[in-house]
Amino acid sequence: MNLKVEQIASMLLCIISIILIIDTILLQFFNQGSYQKNLALGYCIAFVLLSIKYKNILSKKYVVIPLYIMVIQTIYSLIINS
Repeated sequence: MNLKVEQIASMLLCIISIILIIDTILLQFFNQGSYQKNLALGYCIAFVLLSIKYKNILSKKYVVIPLYIMVIQTIYSLIINS
């Protein structure tokens, strides 16, 4: 049961992060759409809480790679806007 919840949680984190990545790419490069602040905040809170509860989430590539992409997008945005 606990493993099933961890798998569902990691898949949800993956899907939400991909949505955020696509949304940010559309906004940064094509000026289309708006940044989803509430979704990003919810993702960050969920990521922290789930990584505390389920230690194995951080070992799954489909959770960590989108996180790294979002960090790279943030650094790129900070460089461009400064």
